[in-house]
Amino acid sequence: MTSSSPDLFRLAFESSPSGKLVTDHTGTILLVNHETERLFGYDPGEMIGMSVEALVPERLRTRHASDRGAFHGAPQARRMGAGRDLYGLRKDGTEIPIEIGLNPVQTPEGLLILTSIVDISARRALEAQLRQAQKLEAVGTLAGGIAHDFNNLLRSIIGYTELAEEAVSDPAVRADLEQVRRAAARGQELVMRMLAFSRPSEAQRVPISLAPPVREAVDLLRATIPSLIEIRWHGDDEAPPVRADSTQMQQVLMNLVTNAAQAIGEASGRIDVSLSLFRADEAFAASHPGASRGLYARLSVADTGPGMSEETRQHAFEPFFTTKPVGKGTGLGLSMVHGIVQAAGGVVDIDSRPGAGTTVHVYLPAVESPAVVASPPPAAVPTGPHILFVDDEEAIKELSRRQLENAGFRVTAFSSSLKALEEFRRRPDDFALVVTDNTMPRMSGLQLAQEVLALRPGMRVLLVSGLVDTLAPEVIYQRGIAGLLRKPHTGAQLVAVARALTDTPNS
Repeated sequence: MTSSSPDLFRLAFESSPSGKLVTDHTGTILLVNHETERLFGYDPGEMIGMSVEALVPERLRTRHASDRGAFHGAPQARRMGAGRDLYGLRKDGTEIPIEIGLNPVQTPEGLLILTSIVDISARRALEAQLRQAQKLEAVGTLAGGIAHDFNNLLRSIIGYTELAEEAVSDPAVRADLEQVRRAAARGQELVMRMLAFSRPSEAQRVPISLAPPVREAVDLLRATIPSLIEIRWHGDDEAPPVRADSTQMQQVLMNLVTNAAQAIGEASGRIDVSLSLFRADEAFAASHPGASRGLYARLSVADTGPGMSEETRQHAFEPFFTTKPVGKGTGLGLSMVHGIVQAAGGVVDIDSRPGAGTTVHVYLPAVESPAVVASPPPAAVPTGPHILFVDDEEAIKELSRRQLENAGFRVTAFSSSLKALEEFRRRPDDFALVVTDNTMPRMSGLQLAQEVLALRPGMRVLLVSGLVDTLAPEVIYQRGIAGLLRKPHTGAQLVAVARALTDTPNS
């Protein structure tokens, strides 16, 4: 060891980006660097001579003493805190999650312990955000599957109720059937919320300015929230355009404002809705997974309600989590907001604490100025009202066949897309329209459509689905499909679309 070795050690020790301290076999601090003093909130030199136990929360000191005793019994380099909760106690009494490395050093004076200390608060926050995102993704996949099956059930309920209403003349029976349809409509609304959460990619996101749809939603909400609550709109002309679905952004705002009004309750209060330009820096991008530096449009909803506890804030975006009484909400509102915003490439923040109200910030990345999106050109359609109908659900197949036939169409229906394709190959010129469910076994509706269009270019195809996977509507139209009908739908909607596609003359 050269004569300059102590100086080199001192330089490396002091300039280390992680906390460093040296203790003797009793746990007394002999040496500490500036990062450790900063981390624990002590003045320079104040920690020298302290017991290392003073840096450990009282509730953990017994375990720490046991660990230190075991280490001194068999000293070897080891890391602690990576796989379990380990906290340091700052001078002001606050706790910080830490990870430490213990390195024994034998000296003529005895065994010394060189300890490295790293504040892992930022890492813990990012891990929590990742776990939340994974949880939402898993529940979203489940919700999407449930929604698909529920769509088929609602389609049958709504459709057969419509047929029954047409067949009866008794006013009392018709009134009862109307109640069934209303209940199914409420179920339909719930399904659409689940779909917006689980598969927000179905939205038609185009470059838009957020100000017009947000301002329109605010005007509508003024008539629905309690009169004791004032709602204010603050628009910023500098807010950039974003790529989003206008209707979904109104859903986002309506959910946030409704939550804010319910938080304020029956007391007087205020809700501020604002739209502004936000410049995201490296720190913002680092603390928000999926975000990057650049310009954002920031939509904020602030209320004067009671605020949230930290525990409530951590669970706020979880589907079906709600602090409302039974019957006052489904707990899907903020989950839907999170799903819509995430699918649009944005992030959501909640700033709240008890007694200080709540502010929810929605950040959406800026895009170029809005452009006019041209509608897909109409495809050619042969004359004739013969429809080839395909749905693997037998009840829906028969229901739709009856509804279309009652409207004057001839219908050939199949529950197998392969058999339907075989029939189309046999007589391709006999059909005016192909109506197919997208989610089909062995061959999807989209694949069937491609086969049909390959056999007869320009053939009208109507794709029916509650889920359209990851394909945007404009991509579907680019593939030659003439129409897209969402589930659950009514018989009247099916007939109306079928008429529009078969009555349009060839181009």
